Amino acid sequence: MRFNCRLFLVGFVALMWFTASVYAGPLAAPELEKPKDKAKNQVLTTVFTWKPVPGAKGYRVFVSSSADMIKNLAPGAACKDCFVDDKTDKPTYQIPAKRLKKDIPYFWTVRAVSDKEEGALAVVRSYTMASTFFMDMD
Repeated sequence: MRFNCRLFLVGFVALMWFTASVYAGPLAAPELEKPKDKAKNQVLTTVFTWKPVPGAKGYRVFVSSSADMIKNLAPGAACKDCFVDDKTDKPTYQIPAKRLKKDIPYFWTVRAVSDKEEGALAVVRSYTMASTFFMDMD
């Protein structure tokens, strides 16, 4: 009987160690790098960058004309009024041409995703476009 208890205890400890080493917990919010908050003179095809999140398989990028619209976006929910709600597998994303307009401020954020979950949103940042004449050219 004593041997069975010891074997059970060793098996239980091994199982707990394995479970803890496989499950790293929820995905962290990405740390945004560029553009900086309240950046000015950005182009319509601005490139966003952030630090990679351990355990992330990809990222969702959101761009909106309202900070509140994306601040309260639940994991997995579509951002219906966003100009951008796209996925990328790298910690960088370039706005596709002709998605944005030059006359309004924009707000952006990112969340890490894995096979089974979406992590917390990064802090929302804002930016504005450059107001040069060549932005209207195709």
